[in-house]
Amino acid sequence: MTEEMNLNTEDFVNFDDVAEKEKELAAKAEKIEQDKLLPPDPEALLEVRHLKKYFTLKKTLMGKTLASLKAVDDVSFKIKPGETLGIVGESGCGKTTMGRTVLKLHQPTEGQVFFEGVDIAKYTPKQMRELRTKMQIVFQDPYSSLPPRSTVGDILAEPVKVHKIVPPEQVKEYVLKIMEQCGLRDYYYERYPHEFSGGQRQRICIARALAVSPKLVVCDEPVSALDVSIQAQIINLLKKLQKERQLTYLFISHDLSVVKYISDKIGVMYLGSMVEFGNKEEIFNNPLHPYTNALFSAVPNPNPDEKGNRILLKGDIPSPANPPMGCKFHTRCPKAMEICKHIEPAYTEQEPGHFVACHCYQEK
Repeated sequence: MTEEMNLNTEDFVNFDDVAEKEKELAAKAEKIEQDKLLPPDPEALLEVRHLKKYFTLKKTLMGKTLASLKAVDDVSFKIKPGETLGIVGESGCGKTTMGRTVLKLHQPTEGQVFFEGVDIAKYTPKQMRELRTKMQIVFQDPYSSLPPRSTVGDILAEPVKVHKIVPPEQVKEYVLKIMEQCGLRDYYYERYPHEFSGGQRQRICIARALAVSPKLVVCDEPVSALDVSIQAQIINLLKKLQKERQLTYLFISHDLSVVKYISDKIGVMYLGSMVEFGNKEEIFNNPLHPYTNALFSAVPNPNPDEKGNRILLKGDIPSPANPPMGCKFHTRCPKAMEICKHIEPAYTEQEPGHFVACHCYQEK
């Protein structure tokens, strides 16, 4: 730890938190401007830089924002073609909003989103229409994401017709082939969504996403609403399709065992920010952030003779509309120091490809 980190409570009696916050924001703004000049990574299919998504809560009569909810706050990562990036965190940490903002289902407040080397952050809906065949999403709730009055054949054929994937006379044959690849029988073509189980409906959603031959698929907790046995089937289907079609996944989940099985890299989010990022092996074998350790300690151990060391976090997750000063996690962190209450930790690379934002690991 640095000398600055060893400061005790008395050293922060007259500390100006507001001035420190302004200093941090100015440094971040300067860093964002510097990174805007950097070229996109040629090896990455998707590169996200300093992504922010704020929702306005309160405005003046003139339209000026008085209060905002910081759902996604300065998130950066890269995904190479054929990789799976797993995003984990508690409910309300911004995982889903981040995934939807990457796809431009939400307009980013700030930041860059490079897809195949092109920044699409400021693309209009008309410009994005051409990219919809390359970027797709599988939603968490398969029932609410499927139109109840359309048959499976109509649901899967619609994007194929709209984007003119195949000639009109070949649409049905093409759809039946996609259904077969996703484990759906051909006689399901004339059935409606309410006639299927949860696992079958999720297969329909996966088939709909793959109908336009995408390169990137955002999987927004695709198995959280399913039974454990069905979860395994869907995860294995996603892995099989990834291998056959060379797909790239952004896999959002709160189930660490699922993320460990399917992911190559893992990002841990807390209150809209990325607190740790790295390869799967590094994150699971050597978790650095106290929040990551707490998440791992909550995973049930199948061995009844082995006693787990559960880390219980104090209190509830703070509001993203009014995050705490300093480190956002300090109000619940078992390792919190006085400096954590006043100064936000830098997001630094501790090992090659392993990033963490914590005062416990700041450079000496």
